[in-house]
Amino acid sequence: MERSAPFYCHRHKSRPPAKKQQQIVLMLAGICMALLYLALFLSGSTRPVLAPLVAKESIEYWLYDAPGEVVGSISLQYRDELDELYRQHGHQPIWMDHFQLNDAGKVLVRSLKHTASDEWKAYRYRIAKLQTEIKRLSNQPKHAAAIDVLLSDAFIDYAQQVLNRELLPNTGELDHPSFRKVASAPTIRVTSLDVISLLSQSLEHGKLHTLVSDLVPQHPGYEGLANELDRYQDIAESGGWYPLNIDRTLSLGDSHGQVPRLRWMLKAYGDFTASKLAWLIPQSEDQDPLLLEQAYRRDRHNRVYKIDDDTVTALRHFQTRHGLTANGQLDKPTLELLNVAPYFIAQRIALNMKRWRYLPVDMGQRYILVNMANFHLDLINDGESQLSMKVVIGRNQRRTPVLVETISAVVLAPQWNVPHRIALRDILPTAQKNPNYLSRHNYKIYEGWQTPAQEIDLTNVDWEGFNSRINTFRFVQTPGGDNALGDVKFVLPNDKSIYLHDTNHKELFGRKMRALSSGCIRVEKPRQLAHALLKDQNWDSALINKVIDRAQTRPVQLKQPIPVYLMYWTSWVDENGQLQMRDDVYRRDQINGESHKLDSIVL
Repeated sequence: MERSAPFYCHRHKSRPPAKKQQQIVLMLAGICMALLYLALFLSGSTRPVLAPLVAKESIEYWLYDAPGEVVGSISLQYRDELDELYRQHGHQPIWMDHFQLNDAGKVLVRSLKHTASDEWKAYRYRIAKLQTEIKRLSNQPKHAAAIDVLLSDAFIDYAQQVLNRELLPNTGELDHPSFRKVASAPTIRVTSLDVISLLSQSLEHGKLHTLVSDLVPQHPGYEGLANELDRYQDIAESGGWYPLNIDRTLSLGDSHGQVPRLRWMLKAYGDFTASKLAWLIPQSEDQDPLLLEQAYRRDRHNRVYKIDDDTVTALRHFQTRHGLTANGQLDKPTLELLNVAPYFIAQRIALNMKRWRYLPVDMGQRYILVNMANFHLDLINDGESQLSMKVVIGRNQRRTPVLVETISAVVLAPQWNVPHRIALRDILPTAQKNPNYLSRHNYKIYEGWQTPAQEIDLTNVDWEGFNSRINTFRFVQTPGGDNALGDVKFVLPNDKSIYLHDTNHKELFGRKMRALSSGCIRVEKPRQLAHALLKDQNWDSALINKVIDRAQTRPVQLKQPIPVYLMYWTSWVDENGQLQMRDDVYRRDQINGESHKLDSIVL
């Protein structure tokens, strides 16, 4: 008995109860499951690594073994330059973070896509092929290396175009041929080797992302258009867009089978916002508009086919964005704009994005901005409009050029020294037909442009001899109510005689289309603008009016000249984040293959 006790105790300690055994088993199973899930999580979140030696071999393959067969049959444009670049970089990827784009690569791809979207030039970026390869990128080292090499190849081309100012539209117009080009090409061109040097330096100092970003305008207006470009390209690529075929004006309460399609368009463009109580009413809006259109005959009384209040509001929003009369009706002008394919809208947006490249990085704390396509001027102070007004711009035969300049002086009660081209084309033919025209409108003629100059008696002009010596004569219109410059002139130093001024034809500001001048900008509120520019020099409104009423010319130099930007945007994003579109009055946009051929412009 005494020996059996220890034996009994030993057996009891070595075999825990069945319930406790189950708990241990369950605990171990739980630990195993947790470890399994952890392993799966880590394996799913761990990115494949492109080893440096493998990356080197893959890049060398495309540079030396198959430079003409990168991703199929694409040939490298800058093989020698790329050889130098990748040698300096140890034949390691520049734009790839193992098997995905790094931040600089993402910025570059977006920039290439936006730049090429207008199809203005025969861009050599191969961006469509690049995007396809990026989407199908797998864990194949040669595939990742091919994308990297092609991006470097495209970057060399793109950087040269930016740095040589080749991405500026409308720089070769001859409406005012004597004007020096605002954005003329630099005397010394940036070469592909210069770009390689720049790229190598940025890699050495870890500034690649900064380099790529700095090649893109940093203005909020540019980024706003970039976002809208993405929107319209997404719509175009969705395959869901097709034009409306509606042969009558639709108003509130009217029904049509394509009303669901109309709402789809307005929603896609950002114009349609359902009312807060719309969720209370059963709708079929989520259905395919095409299916709803096909069902119209069977269910024509369904409210989904009616123009409701929300649709009217959306139509007004669309019309306002496009400069149309905001009547809330689907009329002919509205239908025509709705039926412009998103692809062409995207093309137009991309071209207008390039116009931001005219502007300096820092536009100044205070400046004047004119959008010719919108016939509008704003005096901007600290990022907000201090004064806003309508303008008249040059007519189509004498288009106002895109211009970046500075107002140096304000002239009160100005006299008008008529530019030679206007004297020859407009004033001289009229004066020859009507001898009293010059005296009636307070013109004088002087012998030459020097000061002082001999005045010619208007009653004794030898018009035949005058024609042969026209270059030696100067027409001057004295200050007063008939003066073509009106009460105020704002001086811009340039050799095309382009400036801002008042007008003796105030009625023109009542017109919607105001491309009516000989090239200068006529402003709606000249005295208010003069006061805004001169008030810091102790010129109040009363003093300005007094000088003007005397009809004695008084130039006033600005102590702080103010930048002026005469721009041409047919599409832009306003202060509320809304895309605005206007008619291309100067036919400067390349849309649907129409307007003047931008490819022929000498940059």
